[in-house]
This record gives sequence, C-alpha cells and structure tokens, in this order.
Amino acid sequence: MVLTMVRGLRNSWALPTIRPRKTNHMNSLGRPSTILLLALALLSCGSWRSGRAASAPDTLAFEPSPPDTGLFEPVAPADASLDEEWLRAAWDDRLLDEPEEWGRRGERGRLDAHLDYNRVDPLRVGVGWQAQRPTTMRPRLGARLEYATGRERVLYAVQVEQPLAPRGMLAVGVTMGRRTEHNPLQQVSDVENSLALLFGRQDYRDYFEREGFGGYVSSRLGGVTTASVSLMSERDRSIPRFPGTRSWLHRQRTLRPNPPIEEDRARIAVVRLERWLPSSGRARAGFAHRVDFETAGRRLGGDQRYDRALADLRALIRTSPATAFALRAVGGSCLGGVLPPQNEFVIGGPDGLRAHATGAFRGNQVALMQVEYSVELWHVRRGVFEGGLHAIVFLDSGRAWNHPDHGWNVQDQRMDVDGGFGVGTAEDNLRVYFARNLRQPDSGFVVSARLQRPF
Repeated sequence: MVLTMVRGLRNSWALPTIRPRKTNHMNSLGRPSTILLLALALLSCGSWRSGRAASAPDTLAFEPSPPDTGLFEPVAPADASLDEEWLRAAWDDRLLDEPEEWGRRGERGRLDAHLDYNRVDPLRVGVGWQAQRPTTMRPRLGARLEYATGRERVLYAVQVEQPLAPRGMLAVGVTMGRRTEHNPLQQVSDVENSLALLFGRQDYRDYFEREGFGGYVSSRLGGVTTASVSLMSERDRSIPRFPGTRSWLHRQRTLRPNPPIEEDRARIAVVRLERWLPSSGRARAGFAHRVDFETAGRRLGGDQRYDRALADLRALIRTSPATAFALRAVGGSCLGGVLPPQNEFVIGGPDGLRAHATGAFRGNQVALMQVEYSVELWHVRRGVFEGGLHAIVFLDSGRAWNHPDHGWNVQDQRMDVDGGFGVGTAEDNLRVYFARNLRQPDSGFVVSARLQRPF
C-alpha cells in the first residue's frame, strides 16, 4: 500500500519542512458517503452474483486512472489543487515526478513515506526522497529505501538526472537499485492492491526481484511526448509466496502462488515514447500514451535474447458537458527470441477483461480494446462541497496468446468480450462496476470497485 504520509521539503534541500500530501483518492475517503460506498464494495466483492456465480472469478480492484486534461498540453483547471496527482499507468516505480507537475507545486524537495502489503514481501515499509528545481540546470535527485519484513530484505533505488537544456528538454541520467517488481501489464497500484489483499484476500500482481543499474538520455518534445533511450544491466530473481500472509476478511480464500521466473542476467536497450497528463475532477479531453521497443542480448551480451514491442494508448473524448467516452488500446508482440516469464503479456482481471480471473491470458502476443461511456446523472457544488453521480456502460475485448513464429495474428484469434455497467461519483473518486462475460450468457456478474477511472 503506497500511502503518501508526508510530502514537503518546501524551503530548501537541507532543511525540509514536512507536510501531509493531499491526493485525489485519499481526499475522497474523508467523505462519509464515499466511505460507506467503498466499505460496501469491499465487503460484498465477490458475493453479489447472478446465474452460475461459482463459475465467475472474484475480483476487487482499485486502480489509478490516466489523466484527463486538454489534448497534449497539461492545462489545469482554475480551481485545481496544487497537490493534484498526475495519474499514469503503473508501469514503473517512478522516483522523479515530471517537471511540469513539480513546477505547479513550487517545491524544491519532497519526502514520502511508503507502505505496501502483498503476498511475497509481505509488508514493505520505506521512505522516498526527491529534490529538483526544473527551471534551473541543477541535477534532479531521487532515492528510496525500503525493507521487506517477511523476506528480511533491504530494497533501494537511486536516480540522478542532469538537464542539458532548460526544463528537461534534454537530459541524461543514471539509475540503480534493488526492488520488488511486477509484470508491466498488471497496473494496479500498491495502495489499491494492498486494500484488495486486506479486505478481499486477492493479489492482482505477479512479483519478482530486480537488481541492476543503467543510464539513459531523454528529450521532451514540446507537449507531445518524451523520447528516451536506456541501456540497463539487470538480474531478476524469483520470490516465493510468503506463507504467513494474512487478510482481515475472506480468510478462507486461497492466495494464488507467485510464479517462478528465469533468473538470468539481462542486458537491455529500450527506446520509449511516453506522455501522461495531470488529472482533473472535471475532465475535458486528453490523450496519453506509452510505446516501448525493447531488445535484449546479441551484441549487448547477457543470458536473455528477445525483441519486444508494447504500446498502451488512451484517450478521453468529451461529447458534451455531461457525457464522455474513455478509450484504451493495447498491442504487444515478441518480435524475436523468447520472452522470459516476467516479460510475457498478461491480461485478465482489473487491468482488462473485468469479468475474467486475474492473469487469465498469457503469451508472447497481446491485443486489448476497452471503451467506457459515462453520463452525468446529477451534480451538486456548494462551496467546498462537491458531489454527484455518473452512470457508466463499458466493453472490454482482448486476448493474449502464443505464436511460435512471433506473428501478431490478431485476425485469427477468438477475442473474449466482457461488458457491463457501473456507477461512479462525480469526481471519479469511487466507481463500482458490474461485469459479465458476454461469451458465456449464463455467467454471473463480477462486482469490482475502483477509486478512479480505470483508464
């Protein structure tokens, strides 16, 4: 559970002033109506069924959504809080915030406390620190120190980035660390996954330990994208499921085993295009993306050899002040070699195909499409109070599969299709979904709860 307990360092890097950090989803938990809805969703998750309930997987998902501002340019609404989160897909354990995000708060340094509960560590506690002044040419610094109590393992991460042009338009950096990592398409955040494990006894991620170092060059191409090239040397290790993992509710459920991985040394080069924008309670429109091309082995050396491409594209289209479409498209392919298990494409559960079990599909190819249409039923704003309700309909379609010759033959695949409806608060601080496998008409509904839009 990543609970941001303290954020600050306002005056200087040497003498920080520590203050609590406000976040969108945690602010929402302070409202009695939202607490009640969230508690009901947590307690009833996996128990509200129709038809053949036994055949449908139990799911409880809390996942941060990508941002929703004007197309490309991160323009915040006039009443936006300076502490507004930049919500992005949880592909990385990021040590440094974006320069635009940092500049809006006017900070020089920040201290974070971290807490995560999962089925392998199982309790991981730590502290993170970062310092930067994006309007200057000073280096940007980020660090994190954690301790996994069950594994009795010290984890750490360090990132140093030196701007070569103002506001990070061109920069070089180095990273090193040892951390608990998870599959890149399992994008439930620490805080949401921890709540799912504590209340629903479900863990939606597969873990391994990654240790290594690397360097990169990045360039911020206006407000369109950030392009980067990275070279990394890494060693991955398997982590067994911790036998003493406890949950507060649904204690009779059996936790999934944590799958083993290939414990080889890899030397990897990654070319990346990435853009995430700040969130906004009153969403307008926006586009976010991350496109990776990754190659390992050959002239780089190491034990692994593969080429992999993965793209995650997301858009918000507001058709009227009260209606909006949210779209997501994911495509991935192994272009050569053999993907190690930790880098295979995995979908199913809260990250896509919401009526399926976690990790229902795995392979060296993947395709996923998700669409949501939301309608504002009513909205009330009086001073500091803001409330309301949205009605939602959605459709998920996708699959992961193996192709021996690395062909992305999506046209030959029988795509699974999930659909359903939901309700959400006006600020998207809580959503409750009712999903059903449309390929199986007699299947039951799967109820899940999220703290913000899933994409």
